[in-house]
Amino acid sequence: MALKDYYEILEITPGATDAAIKKAFRKLAMRYHPDRNTGNPFAIHHFREIKEAYEVLSNPVRRSEYNHKRWQHGFSSAPVGAFREATPELLLQQARHVEKYVASLDVFRMNHDALERQIHQLLNEHHVNMLSDKGQFEVNREIVTSVLTSIQPLPYNFLSALAAKLVRIAGTDNQLILSIHNAIRKKKQQYLWDKYKGIVMLLIALLICYFIYTSA
Repeated sequence: MALKDYYEILEITPGATDAAIKKAFRKLAMRYHPDRNTGNPFAIHHFREIKEAYEVLSNPVRRSEYNHKRWQHGFSSAPVGAFREATPELLLQQARHVEKYVASLDVFRMNHDALERQIHQLLNEHHVNMLSDKGQFEVNREIVTSVLTSIQPLPYNFLSALAAKLVRIAGTDNQLILSIHNAIRKKKQQYLWDKYKGIVMLLIALLICYFIYTSA
């Protein structure tokens, strides 16, 4: 599938600021909004593309990933570094944003798949390697702590699969590694309880019935 040029869709340059991206989105969204273009399939389709482009370019982490893909696909001869490359500080900012967002949600109604995608984007292989290589221990600690908080509503299987990446980010910080393992252990205990609590409650009920019967 061909890579879309989100900058072209929003009619901006690759070096556009966050404010310029937002301004372009608002202008184009108003122009092509379906309510203003009833019966115009082109406008409706273009509105969707405008929205898709804005969702990527307004997110620092997703924009960094997209810039890298865009460069690989030959959209620009400029090196990736000419764009806003992901940094430990930028990833920490995004991790805190996700944590704050999760805290505002109803855990029983939240979209777990969407949260998983956000965490995967945040901790993709390129970002994990960068964090590990740069070794900014305080920043890495805050990122890991923030991610562990954000993924609390997610199932145990997701956390266990993510553990290796978090340990790599922790590096030689043994205390942080211990925190990761403790989080996994607690999540596993909760997972096992949720899985077998029905059986446990049934056994308890049978034991109670047995004692009542034998004591009668």
